[in-house]
Amino acid sequence: MAQDFEDTEGELDLIPSDLDEATHAEMLALYRESTRTMLFAKTRQWRTLGAACLSHAALVTIGHLLAKETFHHQALVILSFLISAISVCILVIYQFWQHTEMQKLRRITGFLSSYFQHIRHIKSRSEANIHRYILLVIMIISIVVSNTIAYIAYLPLLSVGTP
Repeated sequence: MAQDFEDTEGELDLIPSDLDEATHAEMLALYRESTRTMLFAKTRQWRTLGAACLSHAALVTIGHLLAKETFHHQALVILSFLISAISVCILVIYQFWQHTEMQKLRRITGFLSSYFQHIRHIKSRSEANIHRYILLVIMIISIVVSNTIAYIAYLPLLSVGTP
């Protein structure tokens, strides 16, 4: 883990960036773009999770209010599993996108001053990865639980009309 800034405040020397002004400005612009892209991808992940859970609730509501035949309920259950699978795939794609942006940020950080690098490394790379992947697993589990609840809600409707 990275040291606290207070621990090394007296020892830390400023090593400025070797970049010219134009290149330095480009690096900062790329850094801002990557951070905005990561925030966008994270927001999309949470919205995907919400949309999947709301879709399951809507499918159960539709099944209980509108669908009359057993095959309608079976189709809605299949649709529920399809929504879950697609949602999990989308979450994973957004996770890979964030990983790519993190790699870009690490590369850009290497071109900036020692102070910038020191502050950027307060949260270690492994700690950040652990946090990101724990959240991804929680999101996937939430979708699976939502799908399971939808399926359980359909069980009485699926057995109607069977001997």
